[in-house]
Amino acid sequence: MEKTQWQEGPSRPGRHNRDRGVILGIKNNVVLTVVVAVITTYFLSSQWHAPRHQETHTYQVDATDLEYGIKQCALNQRRPVVDESLGSFRLGARSSAGPRTILHNATLINGDGTVTTECSIEIQDGIFTKVSRAPADDPVPASSDDKIINLQGRIVTPGLVDMHSHAGVRETPQLWATEDVTEISAPVTPWARAIDAFKPHDQAIPVIASGGVTTSLILTGAKNQISGEGVVVKMKWANSVRDMLVNTTGSSGKPQRYLKMAMGENQKRQFEHSSTGPSTRLGESYWYRKAYDNAARLKRQQDRWCEAASTAQGLMSITQEYPHSLEWQTLVDVLRGDVRVNVHGYETEDILAMFDHADEFGFNITALHHALHADLVMDQIKARDIAVVGFSDSWGDKKELYNVSSYLPRRISEYGIPFVLTRDHPALHGQWLIYEAQIAHHFGLDAESTISSIISLPARLLGLDNRVGFVRPGYDGDLVVWDRHPLQVGATPLEVYIDGKSVTRASDSLWETSESSLYTREAPTSRSSQVPETSCRPGLSDIVIRGLKTSFVGNDGLRSENPETGNVTVVVRAGRIVCVGGNKCDNVATQALEDEVPSMELKDGYMLPGLTVVTRQHGLTEMRQEPSTADGFSAGEEYAKPLSSQFGIKFDGIHLGRAYRSGVTRIVTPPLTEGFFHGISTLFRSGATSILDDGAIAKSSAALHFTIGHSAKSSLTPSITSQISKLRDLLTIDKNISPVYQSAARSEIPVVVHTNNKDVIAHMVALKRETGAHIVIVGGSEAHLMATELAEAMVPVIVAPFWGCEPLFWDSRNCLPGPPLTDRLGPQVLLDAGVKVGISNWDDTNNHIRNSIWEASWVAGPGNQSLALDLVSKNIEDILKLPRSRDFVAYEGNPFNFGASVALIFEEGKARSCYPDVDEN
Repeated sequence: MEKTQWQEGPSRPGRHNRDRGVILGIKNNVVLTVVVAVITTYFLSSQWHAPRHQETHTYQVDATDLEYGIKQCALNQRRPVVDESLGSFRLGARSSAGPRTILHNATLINGDGTVTTECSIEIQDGIFTKVSRAPADDPVPASSDDKIINLQGRIVTPGLVDMHSHAGVRETPQLWATEDVTEISAPVTPWARAIDAFKPHDQAIPVIASGGVTTSLILTGAKNQISGEGVVVKMKWANSVRDMLVNTTGSSGKPQRYLKMAMGENQKRQFEHSSTGPSTRLGESYWYRKAYDNAARLKRQQDRWCEAASTAQGLMSITQEYPHSLEWQTLVDVLRGDVRVNVHGYETEDILAMFDHADEFGFNITALHHALHADLVMDQIKARDIAVVGFSDSWGDKKELYNVSSYLPRRISEYGIPFVLTRDHPALHGQWLIYEAQIAHHFGLDAESTISSIISLPARLLGLDNRVGFVRPGYDGDLVVWDRHPLQVGATPLEVYIDGKSVTRASDSLWETSESSLYTREAPTSRSSQVPETSCRPGLSDIVIRGLKTSFVGNDGLRSENPETGNVTVVVRAGRIVCVGGNKCDNVATQALEDEVPSMELKDGYMLPGLTVVTRQHGLTEMRQEPSTADGFSAGEEYAKPLSSQFGIKFDGIHLGRAYRSGVTRIVTPPLTEGFFHGISTLFRSGATSILDDGAIAKSSAALHFTIGHSAKSSLTPSITSQISKLRDLLTIDKNISPVYQSAARSEIPVVVHTNNKDVIAHMVALKRETGAHIVIVGGSEAHLMATELAEAMVPVIVAPFWGCEPLFWDSRNCLPGPPLTDRLGPQVLLDAGVKVGISNWDDTNNHIRNSIWEASWVAGPGNQSLALDLVSKNIEDILKLPRSRDFVAYEGNPFNFGASVALIFEEGKARSCYPDVDEN
């Protein structure tokens, strides 16, 4: 990567320094300098100075101001370009050849998804210098400084590109002092710049890089409508943002620039109680039009000035300096086509309103960000050649992203619209952009488009596809070596290069482990969209299931310690499993078929118990940001008469439905609270239609739940000290105020404490030793630091979330990021120490619950399906003292990997669903 400069446009001396031109313009660009020199020489020499025999004219504008204006007029005629010759120029311009890194015998999946085996990749002076098919033998080093790495067929990709991130401007752990993502003093702040607030020491940056993300567009936020300009950085550790910047300037002398705009609910909420901004979408449109009207007026003034300055006579008529405005110049540049416009919005009305504004004022839109309902207006998006930058699995906590199709990425891409995936860090943890891609592929986005969506397409939309997004000679030396195919569950980088330098490398033991055949180098299949013909139908109590590869359910209908494998048949009669096995079930199956019992044939089928997951608010809240869809929140102070969530559970909505149709048949949810004490949780069936259904409430007193932390403060427990003291009192001196505390003190009912902080966890271990209560930790981001003590005290942990280090808040800042930065994830450290572990879903959007089996498989590791299943079934039952599940779910394909689909859900003695579409309402 060439030397990056703090880039700025032409400036004027003295008092005019406040009026700097284009913020990210090129400094000392040779081509522009020549052009401006010619123009300036012509006007200031040939035109200004009349021959001696003519009358000398006095110009009405200061010479310095006039020169500045003429330079700006020249710049106005230029547009940013993508210099396609950059790679060749770099290769030819290398004055000194430094040491080489040669990655030999690699399987290259390039940025567009094309695959080349037996590849040799040479990196030198920060760029790729040679990419070729490799001979069988290792290459010979040209010097002793050369480094040759035989990858033995491992997969490499270009560095991933995330074009919607807030790393560095919304630093984690989040603190008031470091929250600089959106300037909310006004609805429209186009003058704001992410670069001015970027914090290179954000601890998320190296963690994100460890996930393979090497380039990010850092955007301002979405709390106001036009929040400012973004900046492209390489995700490498540095002491200055200048050392992270990507030089986005091409041969035109103008840099690529990126504006963030937003429409929808965020702005309504931000200015709802303010007289300074919009509280409706009506107002939002007015503020947009007002801003662009101001910019259009300024642009016309500038154009008239430049037109006058283009002739000698016109120069004589100029009475004012070149029109300028620090407030509106960025939008003028948008109107000139100098800025790539990125628009946050979800609903179709937001998308169409923005199209109206673009048409009215004549600007182009590069990408619609989020846009989770874009599949409803694809024809209009495609006609305008606009891309969609969105999610594969973020939906449901507010109206504008409610009821989003799971197949959105596939639909958008198949329609011919460029589709890019993002994590919107820290809304979703930026380390796992690849996880977003894996889920999109599961729901039907083909492998090539999936790879493109996180590498080459975002590079193109940034105008940087001449240097990132591909492994090609002359391109930036950004590369990721993967331990398995990157679309497989748990895929993790072994090494990440940025600008030719290794920024993170896994331990030798992880490299060795990845040589196992379990770390497959083939992409998983996508979930089939075809529903086979079947005799299965809801309501059946008798059925024969053939074609099972593995059954984790035994003859008694419970989780089997020794799963049946091979060609397995299951026979169900009168609502009970009567036989599970191979040939031993032939006679039973034959008799059932003679009795005209329906039969279903699976392909590579699996049978598992229905999954059991603990969640924050399933059944109690449908859209977190719409209070009318929630049960309501207690103050957390109802100690004498603890609330039970069983009376608030509602058996409807897409959250329960999608969880159920993904194989989660039982859910544990505590009452909602804004304080410290939740109350008593309930175990209920996610597929029930009402409280009156058989087994709808499986256990009304699942556990006592408490949250300890700053978010749980109430009038009676305003500090963490008071929260821990109150919990201790309830289990000791105050336990007689309710029988439930007496049961808890006798370890008959679990005491669930939601916390992440290691010191709070240590207090819970001490409380367990003092009282003997069955204390359970949920969350546990820092629990690995207390692994030995938790194991000794037999305090189990239900981790949520598990996937790496996402220290959103101070109390979880010591979380464990996992490979390649550390050998183990936090829950793996707990398991190694002998702690009983389960996996939970404690996010407030409710949607990730359906991914629980994949996340369990990620923790368990390839080939350890029994442990993966335990993490979301048996271990949860043991930890919370729940009755064993007698539900079972049959899958087409392997549910521990991507690509499987539910074929049958059997509960309460009946088939409840056959081949459900996860999105069906």
